[in-house]
Amino acid sequence: MSQNTDDVVISSRIRLARNVNDIPFPSRLNDERASLIARKVYDSLQAGDSYDLYKMSNISEIDGNVLMEKHLISADLLNNNQFGAAIINESETVSIMINEEDHIREQSILKGFNLKEAYEKINAVDDCIAARIRFAFDPRLGYLTSCPTNLGTGLRASVMMFLPGLSITKNLDSCVNAVSRLNMTVRGVYGEGSDADGFLYQVSNQKTLGVSESEIIQSVETSINHIVDTELRAREVLLRNNETELKDRIMRAWGVLTNAYTLSTDEFMRLTAFVKLGVYYGLIRVSDRARLEKLITEAQPANLINISGKQLDAAERDLYRAAYVGKTLRNLGK
Repeated sequence: MSQNTDDVVISSRIRLARNVNDIPFPSRLNDERASLIARKVYDSLQAGDSYDLYKMSNISEIDGNVLMEKHLISADLLNNNQFGAAIINESETVSIMINEEDHIREQSILKGFNLKEAYEKINAVDDCIAARIRFAFDPRLGYLTSCPTNLGTGLRASVMMFLPGLSITKNLDSCVNAVSRLNMTVRGVYGEGSDADGFLYQVSNQKTLGVSESEIIQSVETSINHIVDTELRAREVLLRNNETELKDRIMRAWGVLTNAYTLSTDEFMRLTAFVKLGVYYGLIRVSDRARLEKLITEAQPANLINISGKQLDAAERDLYRAAYVGKTLRNLGK
């Protein structure tokens, strides 16, 4: 593992796709059996952590989007108003989506580069559920899933990465091509089809059939270490070749974020990326880097409304974001 992994890796996620034996996949399931899955899964977890059950039919639009911005649920689940549900533990390190693409999608999300720990956590959850629910499993194909790309282990190991060096120097494509030969894929911050806001990317395995869980995790770890090393070298080149321009851009970003009167989500993400880069170079000093990382989630539209405790239209939200971000960063910079 690279020495400076924490400067590049934001979080690690392990996701397991499972389906209940002898009932249709969610796309073909439109009766009370779909509603029973959430209750069975929830009941199977009562001996462990404390969990909350969220039914998409009952959740408010704001609360649903808060969960999605935290990567605890997907947009597809949020749109399944009839049978979709989520079961989330108190620390928000485990989230189980019910009736998304598969009947059950279990995931553990941990800070930093912790794929093995995330797997151990979600594997224990999977064992609890399997003790109460019989999964659809074939001796030759492994776990049966709605999408053939998830057959086998049903395991996706993904890592959220901050890659400004490779992005700005325009070397990201060559790095992606290199890891794609190891059956990796690189996506935007909210998964397939999304943009890489703030130089944030998800890197995950593509192959789940014919390989073991440990082989998948090892392969992803190897790819991540390669990307980390390449990113850190790119940051050195970036500073060496564009020092004055880069330092000016970083300090201007800090100046705008700490003094802006109004601030859109897009501008916040773009400027915060340069502030984080400034922290890495030692140009900006903050008292709590984890708090800076948390601010990225807090400043998203639904989370910001939730923090404010009142309804905000788009213009009001941008005003509130500017004030909230500015105050937070000024305190961190003291």
